[in-house]
Amino acid sequence: MPLAKVNYKSLYYKDWSPKDGSTPRATLVMSHGLGSSNNYYTAVVPFLTEQGYRCICFDTTGSGRSPYTYVEQSIHTLAKDVIDLMDALAIDKAVFVGHSMSGIVGPELAAEWPDRVQALILVGPVWPSAEAGPLFEDRISKVAEKGMDVMADTVPYAAVGSNATSLHNAFIRELLLGMDPAGYISLCRVIVNAYRSPPKYEKVSCATYIIAGDEDKSAHMDGCQKIMNALGSEQKDMVVMSKCGHWQCIENPEEVGNLALKFLNKLS
Repeated sequence: MPLAKVNYKSLYYKDWSPKDGSTPRATLVMSHGLGSSNNYYTAVVPFLTEQGYRCICFDTTGSGRSPYTYVEQSIHTLAKDVIDLMDALAIDKAVFVGHSMSGIVGPELAAEWPDRVQALILVGPVWPSAEAGPLFEDRISKVAEKGMDVMADTVPYAAVGSNATSLHNAFIRELLLGMDPAGYISLCRVIVNAYRSPPKYEKVSCATYIIAGDEDKSAHMDGCQKIMNALGSEQKDMVVMSKCGHWQCIENPEEVGNLALKFLNKLS
């Protein structure tokens, strides 16, 4: 099992090379959201590797196969983990793809380490706000008392769009049940605290592409628009997927893959 030693952490990652074995057109470092794992992107990856891109998908500390360290995290430390992972894998510069919570990590990364980020693709990015506090404090209480089952019995059905299928529900449920409850709680606290020290969006200068869902109840359209307005990037754009909720790469991986390729081809 590939584990990268990142300071005191071990991060599980999957390194997907271009299908034809060629030199990658670019490397994408892909970071999932709360209650998920690197497998969030698995159905999207073939669209990218078939077109010559290298994809590094990893589990955030406390998620999936990356053990929880019992050290509190922040948006900044999660961004630093990305840099350290890139260093461990000898990746000088990459396109960062971030979903949900990692949609906050991406702008932090691009603002603080601009020489390491070629571009950002933010999928259902969350806008840091004080209003998120009560929701996630409630999740923390429930998971602390009942474990991950309480999330697995609700999120897969409430956070998807009208085109979601029972297979999508089952996959999301399994991702949630694969979480260490302590790791999930810790990452909930990261989101609760994100508004206190948000990314310096105005310092983000790289090309940025937001992929939103019109039925996303977790990363609302107004929040995505706030991110668009706050970004300092000269090249920035947002596309909205129809009848799609918050789990875009699971609900419609083909559309996400093709949208990402359209953006990446413009970079090339």
